[in-house]
Amino acid sequence: MIGEQLPGHGTVYLGQTLKFMAPVRPGDLVRAEVKVEAIDYSRRRVTLATRCLVGDTVVLNGEALVLAPSRKFD
Repeated sequence: MIGEQLPGHGTVYLGQTLKFMAPVRPGDLVRAEVKVEAIDYSRRRVTLATRCLVGDTVVLNGEALVLAPSRKFD
């Protein structure tokens, strides 16, 4: 998701925090969600809220910090 869509090709992953909220069992379908929380244009930093769900149960919460590319890639 981060390398392809938010913010896209050329993104550098700076860090991630994770909190595991519930177990995931073999065969579970896991849905990952990413939301832009903040953009620091001067430093090219993007803060992303991340979470994973199995059904309606949140199994993981976290936050990612990335360095956005300085130009748009084709």
